[in-house]
Amino acid sequence: METKPKASDVVGLVYPCSFPVKVFVRPEPGVEERLQQLVRGHLQPAALLEVERRASSTGKYLCLTLTFIAEDEAHLTRITGADGAG
Repeated sequence: METKPKASDVVGLVYPCSFPVKVFVRPEPGVEERLQQLVRGHLQPAALLEVERRASSTGKYLCLTLTFIAEDEAHLTRITGADGAG
């Protein structure tokens, strides 16, 4: 008989879970849209992608927090490992 671990015994993430990815970029035209497209490419069509943006105090950088539901560890790895180079 298999028993489920108690919540206090669980270490790490429990999937599916809401997961924020924070990215710092230079505020260039189209950069936010490209990042959103990159993440959305790994999400189900109806999945929500929340985006928070905040400029640095000097305005030189933009901090984007993209929050989505990670289905499992492999899903999370595909998204966080996606750099658009391929």
